[in-house]
Amino acid sequence: MKSNRLAIVLTVFAYVISLAAIPYLPDQVAIHWNASGEADGFSNKWLGAFLPPLLMTFLIMLMGVLPKFDPKKESYGRFQKSYRIVNAALACFFLLLHIATLAYNLGVSVDIGRLVPLGVGALLIVLGNYMPKIKPNYFIGIRTPWTLESETVWNKTHRLGGKVFIVMGMLLMLTAFSRGDIQFVLLMLVIVFGNLYLIVQSFLYFRKEQRKRS
Repeated sequence: MKSNRLAIVLTVFAYVISLAAIPYLPDQVAIHWNASGEADGFSNKWLGAFLPPLLMTFLIMLMGVLPKFDPKKESYGRFQKSYRIVNAALACFFLLLHIATLAYNLGVSVDIGRLVPLGVGALLIVLGNYMPKIKPNYFIGIRTPWTLESETVWNKTHRLGGKVFIVMGMLLMLTAFSRGDIQFVLLMLVIVFGNLYLIVQSFLYFRKEQRKRS
């Protein structure tokens, strides 16, 4: 697999803004917010500033080595571009959260409770657009016993999954306009039912494929 230059550039930028922000951050910074968007978790400024870039670095390294350990490693060459875009999209998501967190701790008015569902929703929409292009593998995509058993089932499930993820993303973005426990419940309902629907459909596709063969 070719290295993902965009993800690497975004990660380097995350380190740069962390270094730039360190002198101005308070000794204790917020790193977690509750369902109401109120800060309820704190750490020292060094951990708060550099944990996100470190996580981005780990993500790049992880996605770089996963294909080497996948029994279906030959499949990655068939969706290499999409794989890199997914990696870059994840890096972009974490970078935006990192910027928002630093801004919040520097005294900028940032509504984290609204930003997170908007960001997750946008990420799902991006993933949904590229999901149909992902080929069978053991690490990325909708991995059920039935999609891993049949490439036909895999392709059908991921074509459907692309549409479902886009819808899930739009619904999650709408939850940004709710608050507190209601927002959390709506967010969880969208994620759970969306994924459950895809699992059931992958099973139904498999059953249909089995009937065709018998």
